[in-house]
Amino acid sequence: MSKQKLSRILLSVVIVNTAVVSVAVDWNATHIFNPTWVPHARFHDVVMLWLLSSLSVVALWLLWRRSLEPDISVTVATLVPVLFWTPFFFATLLVPGTSLSALPDEPLPLIVGIPIYPNVVVATINEILAAISYWLYRSSLKTSTKII
Repeated sequence: MSKQKLSRILLSVVIVNTAVVSVAVDWNATHIFNPTWVPHARFHDVVMLWLLSSLSVVALWLLWRRSLEPDISVTVATLVPVLFWTPFFFATLLVPGTSLSALPDEPLPLIVGIPIYPNVVVATINEILAAISYWLYRSSLKTSTKII
């Protein structure tokens, strides 16, 4: 299997995982159907999930379509999950009072006394896999354009 195909498959997994996991995690009583959330916050979560799902479909289309500019397609497709997961690393710093936990009393595992948030673990894995898939794609260009 070529590096380009492997890259596209891996990135497709990341894109689908990003959309499916986000909908699965938010479409329940801890988020969208949480009676303690103000209605407008629930509205924004639904809008975010719709936008993410729609952009994921576009990213998959860009990734697999025939194109005269495949580099742009792969780059944009990579940016969809990368841009979605990145705020998990800084959003709580931008808006004081926000939390990475859906439930206020949620027990979190600790590593060396540091709380480990499951959503940040998922974000980290997806960011790493997206970076690997992009690196695979870019490295395939270097090997396929060498003049012998």
